[in-house]
Amino acid sequence: MKTLQAKIIVQVICLIVGAQLVTGLLILSQVEKAMHHENHQLGLALAYDLAHVCARSLISQDLAELRNYIRYTMSQEYVTQAMVVDNDCRILMHNKLEKVGEKYKGTCPEQGQYLFSEHYTNEAGETVMDVLAPIAAGGVQLGTAILSYSHIGIKNAVKILTRDIILIFSIGSLLAIFFAILLAEYVSRPIRHLSRAAKELGSGHFHIKKMDTEYNDEIGVLARSFYEMADKLETEVCHDALTSLYTRNVFQIRLVEEYARSQRNNIPFAVLMLDVDHFKMVNDTHGHEVGDEVLRHIAANLIGQTRGSDCAARYGGEEFIILLPETHRRAALHVAEKIRLRIETDPFLLLDGRKIQLTISIGIARFPEDTSDYNRLISMADQAMYKAKENGRNTVVEASHL
Repeated sequence: MKTLQAKIIVQVICLIVGAQLVTGLLILSQVEKAMHHENHQLGLALAYDLAHVCARSLISQDLAELRNYIRYTMSQEYVTQAMVVDNDCRILMHNKLEKVGEKYKGTCPEQGQYLFSEHYTNEAGETVMDVLAPIAAGGVQLGTAILSYSHIGIKNAVKILTRDIILIFSIGSLLAIFFAILLAEYVSRPIRHLSRAAKELGSGHFHIKKMDTEYNDEIGVLARSFYEMADKLETEVCHDALTSLYTRNVFQIRLVEEYARSQRNNIPFAVLMLDVDHFKMVNDTHGHEVGDEVLRHIAANLIGQTRGSDCAARYGGEEFIILLPETHRRAALHVAEKIRLRIETDPFLLLDGRKIQLTISIGIARFPEDTSDYNRLISMADQAMYKAKENGRNTVVEASHL
């Protein structure tokens, strides 16, 4: 059952953790993609603004004003480089004046075309892209405004998002483990119980303790079906079909159990062997159907005169046997006399109103007074019962008096 429990735990954890992992990676990918798109749009907007305000400066050749525009652009978040180049891609103005006059190393756009460069790593180790916007006036391209837009914001945001996803993933995984264990226990506990109960049934123990938890699902249906089967099996296997008393095999099992309990707790018990007097005469006179009814009548009286903890069984034919746990000599003798008197004073009533007077002979053997070998208890009680027959029937004889 531990294997089943482990399988449930592993599979549930794998399912939930896998779903979380895939979901987290998908969210991270989509967020990063969306942020890149937003960065492109922001960079393009800044480049367009720079190109727009630079047109007049290029026409008037006012480099000071152009310089101010460059400074303003550099003040924007994530802008790492800003420049203006002519149509030959030679730098006219740069945020670093020493680069003025150099040639732009990237690809200049064609007439009127906006362009995004490939991502690259700058001198500061940041991932950046260049956004190129044409500077035009009167339909004539005067140059290109170029700014480098850093993805450091994306990197930081992705790092924070990754940390949050890992935190959620960890919490989710712990919850997955917790609920997987609960689910595994929910499923495996009744199966363990039913498995133990099945073993008890196989060994002849039919008094199965039911589960404390009531399940209102398929597990509950399975458990109830099992208990119904056990009850039916107990009725068919453990009880005599005619008298509803326990069978001889059940008595043997209970005897072994009581012997073990007596050994552990140092408590005595007794066995009564009973035989209906002149039962053959009943069968010969009134027929076997009446004989069967008489046996049921005797069995009902035995049940009525014994405790719930006692084990009254049909031993064979008209013989009965009773196990009396935790019973001393005087108590055993009292029970035997009570049964004998009850049978004697409760005749069987026929359909025509006639009565059949019944008596019973009883032999008593006690453990450990009469014998410390529980296997001999039955034979000793049987011998005492036959002695009662010899003594005139309708009497009780103790094995210790033989």
